Amino acid sequence: MSSRALTIWLPSLRAGSGADVFTLRLAQSLKKAGHCPVVQWFDRRFELCPSLLKGIQPPARADLVHAGSWQGFAFKRQGLPLVVTEHHCSLHPLLRRSHSTTQALYHRFCVQRWNRLSYRMADSVVAVSNFAAQPLRPMLGERLQVIHNGVDTAHFCPGQRGTSRRFRLLFVGNPSRWKGADLLAPLAARLGGDFEVCCLSGLRSNWPKGLDATGLTFLPRVAPADMPTVYRSVDAVLALTRFETFGYVALESMACGTPVVGFDCAGTAEVCAGADSALLGPVDDLDALAGRIRELSADAELARRLSFNGRRRAEELFSIDRCVGSYLKLYEQLVER
Repeated sequence: MSSRALTIWLPSLRAGSGADVFTLRLAQSLKKAGHCPVVQWFDRRFELCPSLLKGIQPPARADLVHAGSWQGFAFKRQGLPLVVTEHHCSLHPLLRRSHSTTQALYHRFCVQRWNRLSYRMADSVVAVSNFAAQPLRPMLGERLQVIHNGVDTAHFCPGQRGTSRRFRLLFVGNPSRWKGADLLAPLAARLGGDFEVCCLSGLRSNWPKGLDATGLTFLPRVAPADMPTVYRSVDAVLALTRFETFGYVALESMACGTPVVGFDCAGTAEVCAGADSALLGPVDDLDALAGRIRELSADAELARRLSFNGRRRAEELFSIDRCVGSYLKLYEQLVER
């Protein structure tokens, strides 16, 4: 294994998504480990034609390229190993259920084509969860591996809890149907005045005017470094996504010792792994969801157990050190070929 410092080129589209979070955390941790990550951001509009990025020159003395699957093929360069991370997996059949007709056509005729080009040109493909890896295994075989995303468990950690007369719930994410934002107002109505549903918009957009916001409390945006304080200020975090290859919000909440309540869906379920770490149930079943929330609010011992188990799971399986260590092992194997 190589012990020298590696220069890793990280060309990325600034899409306002979990992939942005991944890139920043990976770069910070690689630098901390003594390596030289070079993050190069490109406008999100290049999603529509990533081929335009083929002429971008790599940084001097780059050892390796690491990019996402939408644009990875455009950054393949002679003599540089290419690692492609699949954050989204447009090939997964469950994703179609969350798409409009226009989105479905765009993914079928554009995104999936770019994904396949990236897979073909990559020296190694990484999926961020076993769920994301499922449709890729038949075509990629040994070139595919799973490396779960990670969180800094020293930063995202339990601390002083907020106090409120009402049971406070937190939704974090881009306000889309895919993320379950359309369910928040109906959920608040079912729960009634003893519960407060707080919303914090994700990286991409503010709350759309056409989406029902009755009974919701909107929190001001905070810097990413301040998110642990937000997680610790509530009693539980809502995970309402209908399709998720990896559940960053659920993981960050668990790391902070805040229970997760939501849907037993895809990557969220993989992060939370059952009733010991979170309360998850059928997708779109609001009556069952409201019942689980009331159960949690009335059972302090259940809340303590979920807090403890969630934190332990985050530390043992999803630390940023574990994630970056796996990537470094892969980088060194490819560079030494």
